[in-house]
Amino acid sequence: MTTVFPVEIQGFRENGKDPALPLLQGFTRDISAGGMCIEIKSAQHEIENLIRGPNAHVSLAIEPPFARHPIRAVARVAWFRKQGDWQPARYLIGVTYTRIDATAQRRLFKYAQRLVWVPRVMALAGLLMLAAIGFLFLNNQQLVLENKRLVDRMVEGAEKKSVVASELQELARKKSSLEKSLQKSQDRIKELESLITAYKDENLSQKKAFQKELESSLLAQRELAEKLKNLQGTAEKLQETYRSLEETEKLTATTALRHMVEWIRSHQNLRTGLVASFEGDAALEDWAFSYDQSLACQTYLLFNDPESAKRILSFYGSKAEKEDGAYYNAYHAGDGSPVERTVHVGPNLWIGIAALQYENKMKDGRFMGIAKSVADWVIRMQDEEGGLKGGPAVSWYSTEHNLDAYAFLQMMHRITGEAQYEAASKKVLAWVKKYAYSVKEKRMNRGKGDATIATDTFSWAIAAIGPETLQVIEFDPEAIIQFAEEHCEVSVSYKRSSGKTAAARGFDFAKAENIGRGGVISTEWTAQMIVTYQILSDYFKASGYPEKEAVYSQKANLYLNELQKLIITSPSRTGQGRGCLPYASIDNVDTGHGWRTPKGRRTGSVAGTAYGIFAWVGYNPFDLDNKKAVQ
Repeated sequence: MTTVFPVEIQGFRENGKDPALPLLQGFTRDISAGGMCIEIKSAQHEIENLIRGPNAHVSLAIEPPFARHPIRAVARVAWFRKQGDWQPARYLIGVTYTRIDATAQRRLFKYAQRLVWVPRVMALAGLLMLAAIGFLFLNNQQLVLENKRLVDRMVEGAEKKSVVASELQELARKKSSLEKSLQKSQDRIKELESLITAYKDENLSQKKAFQKELESSLLAQRELAEKLKNLQGTAEKLQETYRSLEETEKLTATTALRHMVEWIRSHQNLRTGLVASFEGDAALEDWAFSYDQSLACQTYLLFNDPESAKRILSFYGSKAEKEDGAYYNAYHAGDGSPVERTVHVGPNLWIGIAALQYENKMKDGRFMGIAKSVADWVIRMQDEEGGLKGGPAVSWYSTEHNLDAYAFLQMMHRITGEAQYEAASKKVLAWVKKYAYSVKEKRMNRGKGDATIATDTFSWAIAAIGPETLQVIEFDPEAIIQFAEEHCEVSVSYKRSSGKTAAARGFDFAKAENIGRGGVISTEWTAQMIVTYQILSDYFKASGYPEKEAVYSQKANLYLNELQKLIITSPSRTGQGRGCLPYASIDNVDTGHGWRTPKGRRTGSVAGTAYGIFAWVGYNPFDLDNKKAVQ
């Protein structure tokens, strides 16, 4: 055994009854089923004569730790050995039981076996555990490495497609310019032909001048037509190259997309159901913004994971602390307690939108209580003109919030059929028409009396209201998107985690020169623009304008490739190197709207990643007719 316990031993005289020696204190470390080895120290040399006898017996009082009282036994001396010449003398005595309680004997032996085998089993288990940990660590490292390689391949593919998409866009610009020149030439040719026919013979000199110009114009027309033909041929080749790249990268892209969904899923707290909004900024660690929860919930629904969506909505349905019936802007993902005790209209509307999208997909009525509660609260918040302030405790009005409200109330009417929601949505739309749009500039304002440029108001005007309704209220959707392109589109250089500097195009939070910090790409707001391009492409396809359909489809593809170039590998153990999108191309800078981008070189964002996924698959969260579902 690896331990010892005491044994009292006393020898008998030859008659086997009378004690020959006083009690000696010994201990044992070796036990068998039928006896034990006892080690003693004694200065009495006669012990050797008594114990060496052919029929020497001893009485034992064995004191193992498990016994309340000593175990009594009589044993025959089987062997005897003196150790060295120390004083007092040391003896090893091997004894075989001749009389001992059978139960106590079994317990004693099993105890000794446990003392021997338990440490060995524990050591073996420890070794196996270490081996398992090592295996899992190596496996995890391999997984992280593979995920990083996948992201690198995805980004490389996006960069290749981006080059082709940029060339296609440039060709489209040249084509448009040539078509205008050709049309101008054709108009002049018709005019010259009319003039030549009208002139009399007495004006031969002028007639000849017109004829000469006509010949020159006809030649120019042929040259323009030839250039257009060549341009079209080049465009077709580039389109074929783009399709080939898409096909080559299809498997990589599909896997990368699912990994982004897994990245969001890996940050969901299973106890509260909330998803931590950021990864990489210690100041925002464990913050779960309500708006982000809506996007995560819809991502789960999009990828046929209603259980994860339920966890989020269940929190808001029964656990979330509220203020006068409204949700706070943010909660702790870990315990669900409020972390930002501010109530704004927008985040509440987005929780309502998530509940409606859940109902639209599952049709079980489970979270309609959330949607109705939000809708009733919003209607109470409407002012006499139908508009909504940013929240109960503020005086400002946000165009973004009112666009959200219009879409949400329309969705509520669509699902419930209740007229009050349609009436409320029409009031919001009237407010938007009165305050949110500049007829002169054909652009969106950030809010009531606030002409600040906010990119999301441009994209969401089209996504939330729809091109058809915008036309009805005399908003020009193409002019709105063109204004955003002219004032908010930026090209930036950024450093990838590999150290490589790359270039990307996308959309800023605002007009960059108005802030004085250079261009910054917002991944979320760029993704919103991509969704808007897809909406416009579908709208013009349905309206019978294939040229415009192609233009907006190409823009959607172009900016989607640019967005994919910004994908980073998750820096956390939870993320395991999966791909995600940062909140912005630069950390800790002013957005121009009262907050800064998160800190940290590689801060993954749920909002950026989720909306990036929406752009990837063509999903509009304001639309109940989305048929998107990724198998």
